Amino acid sequence: MRSRSLRWLAIVLCAGWLSACGGGDEDLGGDTDSTDGTVYPSPNGPAATDWVIRQDYGGYQLTYDCTTRTALQYSYTLDVDNGTAARPSSFRLDPTLPAGCEQQYSARTYNPVYAGYDLGHLVSSNHMDHDAEYILRANYMTNIVPQLADLNRGIWVKAENVAECYRDIAPVQVYGGVVYSDPSNDWFLASHGIRTPEFFWKAILTTDPATGQAKAIAWYVPNVDGLSGLDAYLVSITELEQRVGTALVGITAPAAVKAMKPATSWPLPAGCNTA
Repeated sequence: MRSRSLRWLAIVLCAGWLSACGGGDEDLGGDTDSTDGTVYPSPNGPAATDWVIRQDYGGYQLTYDCTTRTALQYSYTLDVDNGTAARPSSFRLDPTLPAGCEQQYSARTYNPVYAGYDLGHLVSSNHMDHDAEYILRANYMTNIVPQLADLNRGIWVKAENVAECYRDIAPVQVYGGVVYSDPSNDWFLASHGIRTPEFFWKAILTTDPATGQAKAIAWYVPNVDGLSGLDAYLVSITELEQRVGTALVGITAPAAVKAMKPATSWPLPAGCNTA
């Protein structure tokens, strides 16, 4: 079974990380953001020998690298918010991974190892509060990566709240993931077996009720302190695919939707309950 997964993975990797497969026409070189001048290095995608699986947790799905103990991408769909399930008070290792699939060594916090980092959710636990089992699974360590506390509790919450609020207007599709590109800040390899992401990305697709047309928004946000707003990190899904890799982003949508890049982040609708 594993050899079959590896053969399938090699095909996927050649679509998403052409530099690891001997070339291609997709630009995965460093990219310069036109808004803030930041140079974004090429992501270090999984090696062709990594064991990558697609794991279904009911409310959400993860593309998970069993070799490097990290989720790479997540996706899920949200409808009207009617959930009240409480978030668990603790984190736990994931009991659902197939035999031989590695995960983080510990569910302990990162902060004692290197100060300033939270156990950062990829799939927001608040988005899973419609089901007690789903919100429990969102606290599995397969859904957790090192995220600076200032980002986790700051502008990243604002991105999560866009999905939380717009779900009440029309169903939303949420995609996201992490990018690893710099080993110099990998503080948690010895303690947890996981690297530290350099970037977090998120894309939201929904329907404009006024026009009935699809619309999309996406961000590519560095894992650093002191960020003051989301707007500087807006990208189109097309740009996101160039930076992360089309296969890994995993969004099927018309080119016109992928090209959408709002001038500002969507404002939260009046009266939105973000709890």
